[in-house]
Amino acid sequence: MAIKSSIFVRLMATFLAAILVIVALGIYMYNWSLKTVKDEIYKSTTAQVTFYLEGLEAEIDRIKILQYDVLNDEDLNKLAIRYTIMDDYEKMESMRKLHHRLVSIQNSNAYISNVSAHIYPIQKTISSKKSVGALNRDKFEALRIPEGMKGAQLLMYNGNLHLSTFLSGNMGLSPLFMIEIELNTEVFREALKQFDTYPDSQSILLDLTNGLTIYSDEDHMFDDVVHSFARNESEFKIGEVISHGDTFIIAEKSEYLNMVLFRFIPKDAVLVPTKGFYVWLWVFTGVVLILVTFIYAYTYQLIQRPMKELVKSFRSVEKGNFNVKVEVNHNNEFDYLNKGFNSMVQNVSNLIDQVYKHKILEQKAELKHLQSQISPHFLYNSFFLMNMMAKVKDENLIPFTKLLGEYFQFITKNDSDFISLYEEIEHARTYADIQLMRYPSKLTIEFEDCPPFFKEISVPRLIVQPIIENAFKYAVEHSKGPVTIRVYFQTTDDKLSIFVEDNGKQLTDEKLLDLEKQFMEAHSSESSGLNNIHRRLQLIYGEEYGLQVARSELGGLLVRLQIHAKLRE
Repeated sequence: MAIKSSIFVRLMATFLAAILVIVALGIYMYNWSLKTVKDEIYKSTTAQVTFYLEGLEAEIDRIKILQYDVLNDEDLNKLAIRYTIMDDYEKMESMRKLHHRLVSIQNSNAYISNVSAHIYPIQKTISSKKSVGALNRDKFEALRIPEGMKGAQLLMYNGNLHLSTFLSGNMGLSPLFMIEIELNTEVFREALKQFDTYPDSQSILLDLTNGLTIYSDEDHMFDDVVHSFARNESEFKIGEVISHGDTFIIAEKSEYLNMVLFRFIPKDAVLVPTKGFYVWLWVFTGVVLILVTFIYAYTYQLIQRPMKELVKSFRSVEKGNFNVKVEVNHNNEFDYLNKGFNSMVQNVSNLIDQVYKHKILEQKAELKHLQSQISPHFLYNSFFLMNMMAKVKDENLIPFTKLLGEYFQFITKNDSDFISLYEEIEHARTYADIQLMRYPSKLTIEFEDCPPFFKEISVPRLIVQPIIENAFKYAVEHSKGPVTIRVYFQTTDDKLSIFVEDNGKQLTDEKLLDLEKQFMEAHSSESSGLNNIHRRLQLIYGEEYGLQVARSELGGLLVRLQIHAKLRE
């Protein structure tokens, strides 16, 4: 009896301790819920803001490409150089063609409000809106890009943002002409309105270069915050959630555009979901206490011995003994559990073979799905480059189209899922040669030959080229200076490693850490190109193979692809 009393006292003490823990957890969960809601709002808002700024950067880049392309316009150059020796018909025809091209550029992008060609030698301006007019010298000088200006080079004139580029004359002569693109501020405002999903919220885009402020609506109630930030008078920091009165402020900056996008979200919109949670949390805690009391009494009287017997049987099954059987004679709720356990043990052996077969089919299906996600991402740029090469009669057009044809022939053919390592490396080399033609002045590629002994190794298709494509996407296309990419091989025992590294400057420690995290998580939801390759290799070769990432000695990203080095049977 003393033993039973001692056990009962210990159980009661444990029960009371559990109650205190539940109360403490209730308080903690309430505070945690507040923080979680704020963090989720911040993450979601930051992702939206970052996505918009990245999209805006891409739009500006596309507009600048169109702008630079006009510099080579035949009619524009004729009007600037041969105007005095052209007859009236030639002049009118060249102006008409040039005006038609400017109108086409304006209609190609919603952010473009007007496109103008200012021709200095003839003192005329041809624009997509007003056709032909006199040259405005003040505007011509005001829109010349200051020396040393970096980034997107946005200039402001008469309250609007402009992009400009000009062609100078030879031997220090006056500039021949300038291509000016006026951006539509209203389109910026309409895009900002999409962020105002909460009542009384507002979004503001601040151009730090020109001091231009674009609001999502006519209410300027946060002017003091934006202007104090622009004057460096506030302690507000980019990338943090700031509490300002009844409002949360989140801001992200585009270094390329030198713009900051602010989002102002009312606190009530964020914290309203937690008010009802506070009440229901304590209701839940009370219910849990009642249930725990009931369960304590019930388990103390009826469950201890049958539970031990059932646990003992489970442990026997864990050791591989499927002949164990639990007696059904308690005449209580354990009868259902015991019958279910006996039925489970009886069927487990039969199900093992089916589970293995299902797993194999599932792996094959996932492999097909992952392979189908791989597609060429540079089709548009390749055809654009072909167009340019054809215009300037570039002698590399024929070899370029041949390489491009070989590239698409490889990725579109429906052959086996496995090819020789030599074919895979040659396809990657073809892709690299295509990109080398696109960036001949700033790109260097050091590409080792495929090791002769391993040329006939059977490997999955499209495992090397997407890694090189990733290097071009993040190292070459976003770099202003020279870029080096290296591809080389290394063997250790029965493992073959393929290394791709670059000297890109865009790789931050946060991005590198995120990549490593994706590869470490077995069931990551990310579906990027590198993650797809990693999962495919692990499905085929096992967990010890796949991709590893690190910072290259060149300063950029180093990707190591590791596969089994023996020939597949």
